[in-house]
Amino acid sequence: MSRRAYAVACGLALAALVAAYANHFHNDFHFDDDHTIRNNHFIRDVHNIPRFFVDPKTFSSLPANQSYRPLLTTTLALDYWMAGGLDPRAFHATSFALFALQCAAMLVLYRRLMDRARPHAWNRWIALFAATWYALHAANAETVNYIIARSEILSTLGVVVSLLMFTSKGVARRCGLYAIPAGLAVCAKEQGVIAAPLIMLYVALFERELTVGELFQPRNIARLVADTWPVLVACMAILVGGLRLATTFTPGGASRWAYLWTQPFVILHYVYTFVLPVNLSADTDWSPFANPFDDRVVIGLVFVGALLWLGVTAWRRRETRPIAFGIFWFLGALVPTSSIVPFAEVMNDHRVFFPFVGLTLAASWAIALAAFNRKDTVVAVAGVRLKPAAILMTVCLVVLAAHAYGTHRRNIVWRTEESLWLDVTEKSPQNGRGLMTYGVIQMAKGRYDVADQYFTRALQYAPQYAYLHVNIGVLKGALGDAAEAERHFRAAQQYDPGNPVSYYYYARWLGSVGRVDEAIAFARRALELSPGHAEAQQLLAELQSRPRQPHAPAAAATTADTPERWIEISLTAYRLGRYQECIDASEKALSLRPDYAEAYNNICAAENAMQRYPQAVAACERAMALRPDFPLARNNLALARSHLTK
Repeated sequence: MSRRAYAVACGLALAALVAAYANHFHNDFHFDDDHTIRNNHFIRDVHNIPRFFVDPKTFSSLPANQSYRPLLTTTLALDYWMAGGLDPRAFHATSFALFALQCAAMLVLYRRLMDRARPHAWNRWIALFAATWYALHAANAETVNYIIARSEILSTLGVVVSLLMFTSKGVARRCGLYAIPAGLAVCAKEQGVIAAPLIMLYVALFERELTVGELFQPRNIARLVADTWPVLVACMAILVGGLRLATTFTPGGASRWAYLWTQPFVILHYVYTFVLPVNLSADTDWSPFANPFDDRVVIGLVFVGALLWLGVTAWRRRETRPIAFGIFWFLGALVPTSSIVPFAEVMNDHRVFFPFVGLTLAASWAIALAAFNRKDTVVAVAGVRLKPAAILMTVCLVVLAAHAYGTHRRNIVWRTEESLWLDVTEKSPQNGRGLMTYGVIQMAKGRYDVADQYFTRALQYAPQYAYLHVNIGVLKGALGDAAEAERHFRAAQQYDPGNPVSYYYYARWLGSVGRVDEAIAFARRALELSPGHAEAQQLLAELQSRPRQPHAPAAAATTADTPERWIEISLTAYRLGRYQECIDASEKALSLRPDYAEAYNNICAAENAMQRYPQAVAACERAMALRPDFPLARNNLALARSHLTK
């Protein structure tokens, strides 16, 4: 009877998961789905799959986003092939199936860890609650709805399966086969490398039963490495190889230190989200804390310190070690996004997907131990005598129902681009990217006045955001303001010269006003930066079918021999990829105005493009000496110096 009841409960948990996500399968593509799926030419042919494993450029049409995630791209290509195109239902179905499989694997893993700590007949029920809690958790809807965030699901699934294979102590462990899913996890997202330290932590806690002090003794470290070396080798080899291949990827963060001291408070926010996920946002407006003595920095550090203390305390007793394992899983899974790499966004709600596997284990087992210790107590509620187990079961069912409802509501928010980004602008009103994106949606509907209002608001918070200038250029072009359109397109190229989007939309606008020859040159420039840019390929083919204009060199003779005119010529040459002409024109400007910081900056940018970094540094240092508050020169100088230090 007990087995039948458990089987029925598992079936009900699966039914609850399906019901919670039943309304998400028709949800649209969003945000990064654009450059990794909709506008990624490479996923449209499954014959490209072998190439995914050797060329990160196949991951995205944007060079700055081209990281090494070949397993993820493979699944996207298979979805495209099976659906016969960009049908979001096929992509969502795959993500959901992988998510359900991950939750089933977590159920087995949780049960195994609990049995290692304290064998009991209740453990399977506690594990089922924990896995269901995670499956229905409203915060995880951010990942399941966001198709390109399938990288989180794939990498987490790989880590969980690797641990399952290792803890089975069978052939998979003896032959090192458990390293295969861990390696695949790294091929889905770099965070999969955490599988190696997690397996080492499992050995230390549950097999060798080391104390915290013993853990750091060289002798014991060597034993742990000997126990787990296949996964260490596999994960590190794939990680290092992928990082070496992904030469164009840039995380986008500014100050590493400001990012780092902001993260403890972010971790506190993540734990709050775990307990009460009531203010989820697809794109927050959080920014790094400028002052390391900010009260929030201190509060965050105290909280992380308390969490570490709790983990160390739970380490000491065998029956509480699942709590320790879960806490260190949570913190360890946040290391890639909370300390090593400074990303443009200091936090994202979908980043908690992998860490919450550990936090759910810790919280569920802590609740279970409290119930164990009070199982014979009787509590009077409204005059009715109840055992804590009955009360706890009722509370657990209410929690699961609340999360299922929350997930169902978040699915509705993710339904369309408009519903998602309206939610972002309401919850994150100082998010320049969110305001811009909602403005783009309004522009597509012909509501140009509303779009202009949102773009103007966005400029207050993101004045150097290239995508914003591109979209303002598109809007001004639609309104017939050619001068303003061109000014913003050029600003976008100045702020982000390596971004093909700036050149593609400028080329599209040039073609619309009859400047076909220039449009072709800029479309080609977009494809030079991103050969997989599907829209740029289509635009170039369409432009080449039109009547051509005679070619005119970028540095054509001009009637007005002024520094400003030569700067215009140098910028045009740069955009067309004629970098030496850009330098020559800038030097002409300097011959007329020796203190022209813009001319030195243009020389620096062109030298960077030609990979002549010492010359670039010299030019940018001159520009900064003349204009210390020159952001373009500062960015170009940082880029040149970063290459010199490699």
